[in-house]
Amino acid sequence: MSAMLQCDVLVIGGGPAGLMAARYAAKQGVNVLLLEAKDSFGLKPCGEGVSSTCFETAELKPTGDIVLERIKGFEVYAPDETKKVRLVSEGEVQGYIIDKKLFLKKMAEVAEDHGAKILMKSKVKDVYISGDAVIAEVQGEPGKLRIEAKLAIGCEGYTSIVARKFFDRSGYELIPCVQYRMKNVSLPYNDVLLFYVGNEVAPGGYAWIFPRGDKIANVGLGVRWKGPAINYLNSFIKGHREMFEKAEILEVGAAAVPIGGMLKSFIADKLMLCGDSAGQVIPLTGGGIHSSIAAGKIGGEVAGKAVIKGDTSTQALAEYPARYEEPWGSRIKRSLKALRVIETLKDEELNMLADVLSGEDIVNLANGWDILKVATKLMRHPMLALKVAKKLF
Repeated sequence: MSAMLQCDVLVIGGGPAGLMAARYAAKQGVNVLLLEAKDSFGLKPCGEGVSSTCFETAELKPTGDIVLERIKGFEVYAPDETKKVRLVSEGEVQGYIIDKKLFLKKMAEVAEDHGAKILMKSKVKDVYISGDAVIAEVQGEPGKLRIEAKLAIGCEGYTSIVARKFFDRSGYELIPCVQYRMKNVSLPYNDVLLFYVGNEVAPGGYAWIFPRGDKIANVGLGVRWKGPAINYLNSFIKGHREMFEKAEILEVGAAAVPIGGMLKSFIADKLMLCGDSAGQVIPLTGGGIHSSIAAGKIGGEVAGKAVIKGDTSTQALAEYPARYEEPWGSRIKRSLKALRVIETLKDEELNMLADVLSGEDIVNLANGWDILKVATKLMRHPMLALKVAKKLF
C-alpha cells in the first residue's frame, strides 16, 4: 500500500531548472515538494561551464568552493587546426568552471530555506490527472508513495515522464555526448575553454576541453551521426598527444542533450515543463544550465501564483512562456537556425569560416544573439554568401 502525501506544487527533478522552480514556487508561500530520483545532485555528466551572469540569475555568489576556475575566453579550432578563432579578455572574467554538484547542493539549500521540501531517491513511475489533482506514483527509499498536487512541474530532463505523457515532443532532437574527467592534462591555458570542430573530429557536434584546475579537465565530445561518440573521443585524445600523453581518466560519463529547440508548448492544465524536458537548451552549444535556471525561476513563480489564485489552467500559466520568450526563447530559436546551417558545412567550409569570423561573431552565432550581423559580414565572402549567409537571413 502506498503512503499518501499532498502538496500544492510538485517539482520532478533536482537539476538547475527544478531547484530554481522549487525555490520560486515556495517563495510565493505555497507548499512545494521536489522529488529527485538519485541520491545526490549533479550526477549527469556536464562540462560545468557557465557564463559570468549565470550566478546573477541563480542569485548566488561565485564563491571559491563552487568556482573551480575563472574563465577569460575561448579558442575554437577549425578542422585545419592551424586555423582558430580566439576571444580572450586579459582582465575581465567571462565565465566560470563550477563544481556542479556543489552548485546544485547550494541551490537545494536555498530552496529549502524558502520552504521547499526535497525528497531524494524518489523516482516517479507514473503521473496522471485525476479530477482537480495531479497524481504521481513514486518509488521512494522507504517504499511506495502516492503524491497528490495541484500542479506539477516536469524538470527531469530528456527522459521526462511528464513531457512524454502530456506534451508533443515531435522535433525533440538529442545529441549523444560522452565526457572523461582527466588528470595530468597538459593544458596550454588554465583560463581558456578549447573547442574543436570538424567532420573527422565530431560529426554534427564538437569536442571540448574545460579546465578544472590542478591539471584536471573535463574532456568531452558530442556527435550527431557516423558512429558512437566514445570512439570519436578516444580518437581525439590520441590525436592530441601534446595534451594527453600523461593524462589518466578519473571519471567517465555519458548523456544525451536536447538540441532541437524548445517544444511547441511546455504548459498544459495543471502541468508545465522547465529545462531539458522542455528543450530549453542553446542548440549550437548544448549549454543548458543558465537557460534552465531562468526557466525554473519564471516557471516556479508563475506556478506558485496560479495555485494561490486557484486557477492552474493553461491560460493561467501562459505568463511563463510569454516571459521566457525574451531573451531566452528567441535566443534558442536563433541558435537553432545557426546550427541548421553550420551542420551542413564541409570541413573546408569550416576552415573558411575560421578565416572570416571573429571571436565576437562566434559568440553571437553560438548563443543566438546578433546572427544577422554575422550574416551581413559573411555576405561579403564569395563562397560563404550563398551557403551560410543567406540561410542565416
